[in-house]
Amino acid sequence: MPRPASPPAPYQPNRPPPRATAREFLLLFPRALDLMCMRHESAGSGGTRGAVLVIPTLFCGDWQTVRLRAAIARAGYACFGWDLGTDWGPTHRLMHGIEARLLALAETHGPVSLVGLSMGGLFCRWLALRHPGLVRQVITVCSPFRAPMDSFWMPLRPALKIWPVPGLAGLAEDLQLPLPVPCASLFSRRDGIVAWESCRDPARPEECFEIDASHVMIANDPAVAAIVRERLDACHAPGPCRGGRIGTLP
Repeated sequence: MPRPASPPAPYQPNRPPPRATAREFLLLFPRALDLMCMRHESAGSGGTRGAVLVIPTLFCGDWQTVRLRAAIARAGYACFGWDLGTDWGPTHRLMHGIEARLLALAETHGPVSLVGLSMGGLFCRWLALRHPGLVRQVITVCSPFRAPMDSFWMPLRPALKIWPVPGLAGLAEDLQLPLPVPCASLFSRRDGIVAWESCRDPARPEECFEIDASHVMIANDPAVAAIVRERLDACHAPGPCRGGRIGTLP
């Protein structure tokens, strides 16, 4: 009798090469000067095409997403920051706070589109799994939802105690589940902070979009803003969300 097929090997991410990570840290210096100027900019939030909630990367706050939110607002959407200060990861305070933020926005505006950068995208997926009726769609940008604990440039497991229950370890399995809402995943092969393969779903290539950007620059990358607006438009048009036009996978 023929032998049964072996189950596929579990996904094992490859961390970014040291050279790519070093390049990211070198970019932090000019990035810091740019961010100092961004603190005085206004994002705007008065659109009427639907609500969009944008969640920043780890160690950043709403100041990081000012220009991205401004681009979304110019397209006619009511765009909001998460209003929770610095993103310290999945702490009890931030998880409770972002859930309350979603509930409040959905009560006023109806289903909310979620846009998350890096760690912010993991929050978005968690919210969509927890409240699918309140989420119109999820757009993640360089967010390692596949094997998140093993996709960072440095080993995270020894530091997991900084996130209490449920924390990242408790959420890792859930974050990899298929979302019950439309989604789009942006990734960059130039990423020196997280494994780019962990930021897209190979089973859903039509929802994956490649960008050419370093991790620390994604909030201000014009291609990111363009794809985010395109995906928002696709899900706010009559009928179901349309597939992407620039998804690329190996």
